Amino acid sequence: MDRAQWEADQVRGVALALRHWFEIADTETRMRELGIRPGPERKATAPADKRLQSFALTALPPQIVRLKPEAPVTTLHFLQIVYDDGVMRADPWRWWFAWISIEMISRLGPDPSGRQVKTFIRTDESLQSVRHTAARWLASSEARVDYVNREFKALLRQALTDQDVTADQDSLIDRLGQPLVVFIEAMAGEAGRISAGITAQLAERVERM
Repeated sequence: MDRAQWEADQVRGVALALRHWFEIADTETRMRELGIRPGPERKATAPADKRLQSFALTALPPQIVRLKPEAPVTTLHFLQIVYDDGVMRADPWRWWFAWISIEMISRLGPDPSGRQVKTFIRTDESLQSVRHTAARWLASSEARVDYVNREFKALLRQALTDQDVTADQDSLIDRLGQPLVVFIEAMAGEAGRISAGITAQLAERVERM
C-alpha cells in the first residue's frame, strides 16, 4: 500500500469515528412531536396547536444536526470551519452540510476539493425536495443573500460582456432566468467548502499520527 492510499484510509477512519458524535433528528418528525405540525392520522397523538402552524414554514434543513453533549473537544477542531469560515458562521444548514460531508468522507475517502459533496447536493435523488426548496437555505442567512446577490451580479456582468460567444451568453441568460438553479449551485458551493475544510483538518490529524 502506498503512502497516499494509507493516508486516504486513515482519513476515512477518523471520519468514521467522528460521525459517531453527531446527533441527528428529522426536522419534520421533531415538529410533529412538538405539536407544530399534525401527526399521522393512524396514530393517537394530540392534535397540533393551530396557533403554532406559522412555525411549520421554516428555513431549516430536513435534518437537525448537532454534536452530542459528550463529544470530545477534539471534534471541535475538526469542525472549526462549520463554526466560522471568515464569512459564514454556524447555523443548522452548516451542521447539515458537515454531517453529509463526514458521511461521504467516511465512505468514499477524502474530499479535498469538495467535489464529491457538491455533486451529491446537485444531483442525488434523495435531495430533490431540498433543491426544490433551496430558497429556504437562502432565507436562513443574510450572508447567503449577499453571496447569491454577488453571484447574480457576476452572471449578469458576464452575460453582458460576452457578446462574442453566443452559446455561452445564452447559457448565462438561461441561468439568470432560473434563480433556483443559482441557489442550488451556491448551496452546493457552501457544502463543498465545508467538506474540503473538514478533509483538511482530518488530513492534518493523520499527518501527525
